Amino acid sequence: MTFCPSRAAVHAELARTLARAAIGIALVSSTAIAQKKVDRRLPLGMEGALRVLNMVGSVTVHGWNKDTVVVRGTLGAGDSFYMGGGYTGAKMFVESANDRDPKPTRLELWVPARVRLWIKTATANIDVSDVVGGLDLYVVSGTIDVTGSPRELNAEAIDGDIHITGSPPWVRAKSASGAITFQGGSSDAAFSTVSGAVKVDGGSFERTKIETVTGNISFAGRFDRSGAFDFDSHSGNVDIVVPAKTDATFSVVTIAGTINNQLSRKSPVAGRFGRGAELTTEESGGGAKVSVRTFKGPVTLRRAK
Repeated sequence: MTFCPSRAAVHAELARTLARAAIGIALVSSTAIAQKKVDRRLPLGMEGALRVLNMVGSVTVHGWNKDTVVVRGTLGAGDSFYMGGGYTGAKMFVESANDRDPKPTRLELWVPARVRLWIKTATANIDVSDVVGGLDLYVVSGTIDVTGSPRELNAEAIDGDIHITGSPPWVRAKSASGAITFQGGSSDAAFSTVSGAVKVDGGSFERTKIETVTGNISFAGRFDRSGAFDFDSHSGNVDIVVPAKTDATFSVVTIAGTINNQLSRKSPVAGRFGRGAELTTEESGGGAKVSVRTFKGPVTLRRAK
């Protein structure tokens, strides 16, 4: 006897086949969307202005000697990329398909080296190199890395770290819980955190201000003889390392902390209110004005080895 399937069974099997095919098409489409590429370019003057907005993922920027912006990267699933502007200014941004659950978009840019660059992200990391124009960088919980010597650098990371390698003449870096590291020198530098550590190591400085609440401060650099330097912390350790024959006058006050002076034989004295310690000492006849203030954080002054 030959078995003949019923019409209902045939329809059920056809439905299952179509469903499997639909799932396969959906998977292919989803993969295609997730792998959507960006490859765009736009003319921009060597000293033009560029604004970049990408909430999640990464933004990597390279400076070059061409009056053109090139953008390459991969968009998050379902996201859209917009870019436009003229020769003096341009803007690009990523629009997420789901603002409540944005997917990472990774952008890599080549920009005119002297550009004025503004980048804002949420959790996307920012990495900029070889840009000598002005930089204004903002991230909530990502990391900011800058390599080079832009003429102006303003970097802010709420919960992320900031790493700078270079000698921008003017630099401002601010974080709440993230750490700030700076390797280089500057004519005018200011760094501040709440709980993150600040570490400065390297070149020559003319004016520097470093502030933390609980974060440690470590400074190892050269003071310009006519410069002014301020170090303030509530409870963080302050460690200042200077080369031999540094021309400077140090004024150190801690309300409830201690002072370890390894620069001279002068010892700190008790604080004005019977607690803490104070120290005023000159090196090589004085010169740079160095002020250190803490509430209960210990202070160490020492020479570079």
